[in-house]
Amino acid sequence: MTEESVVATIQRLQPELTTHFMHLVQTNHLAHAYLFNGADGTGRQELATVIAMRLFCQHVTAEGLPCGQCAECRRILAGDHPDVVSVVPDGQSIKVDQVRYLKSEFTKSAVEGNQKIFIVDQVDRMTTGAANSLLKFIEEPVGNTVALLLTANKNLILPTILSRTQVVDFLQVAPQAFAQALEKAGVVPSQRYLLATLTESVSAAQELTTDDWLKEAQAQVGQWFNACTQGDEQAFVRVQTKLLPLALNRDRQGVLLDMLVQVWHDALRQQTGQVASEDLAFPQVAAASRQIGQRLPVDQLVNVMTLTLATRGQLAGNMNFQTILEALTLQILAQVTR
Repeated sequence: MTEESVVATIQRLQPELTTHFMHLVQTNHLAHAYLFNGADGTGRQELATVIAMRLFCQHVTAEGLPCGQCAECRRILAGDHPDVVSVVPDGQSIKVDQVRYLKSEFTKSAVEGNQKIFIVDQVDRMTTGAANSLLKFIEEPVGNTVALLLTANKNLILPTILSRTQVVDFLQVAPQAFAQALEKAGVVPSQRYLLATLTESVSAAQELTTDDWLKEAQAQVGQWFNACTQGDEQAFVRVQTKLLPLALNRDRQGVLLDMLVQVWHDALRQQTGQVASEDLAFPQVAAASRQIGQRLPVDQLVNVMTLTLATRGQLAGNMNFQTILEALTLQILAQVTR
């Protein structure tokens, strides 16, 4: 992302929040701790970065925005400013060493001025012990510091942290605007609706389409679904031969599980009538999803949806990914062949 675009992006995604926080910086009324709660793509990271830029910018614009061009703005964008401390999860969680680093930095004064800002993304991935350590420094800030804690789900945050931060809820991205952004990014029509169910971030959508990963995953999930709807035990075989090779890492495993939810959601939506292909996550199996949607009673379809929705929690509980898929497939086959 270029220097200009980070400011332009947050103005487009969250214009009111941007204006509000720029005013708080200008009037020196920033609180010492905020929790930014917003799904990926709603601008929580961008706003945190722009706030940091505005605090140190040498040439603030007439609109009260950081210029994005001065030495301070450039250092922040490059992650090279000593008074802007950023932490993101190392893998699946924020590690102990990262928490120690945060603790150390919280006790230090600003290096180049009288202001220091901490940005901790995906703070929900902290262990309880780490979160409690962070809480201590939120309660007893040292010097002129601001802590911006970022999460996609505030329900996963300790109540003690919620009560000691100002919670800022980010507005969801308008579906039409996101669809237009995907079109502009070159995403083919058959993948747009699916991507809109998986993420609200154009950059995340583009990452999923890199090397045709999404295209292949969409095809393989569709074929697995076809086998399931026909009561074909090949669906179980396809788990190991076709789906597992797509589970390149934990993040992709989660995306695949979300795709399983969406392919069955298509069937549920088609129970009362045909849905236009551009409004389906899996248009290539539209006929099969319509047929199974109209053949199964609503309670059985709801049971299947409940089973697929439960898989995300199983993954979060460190259950083996292959085991999750195989168990789900056997449960679905039992439902459709009743």
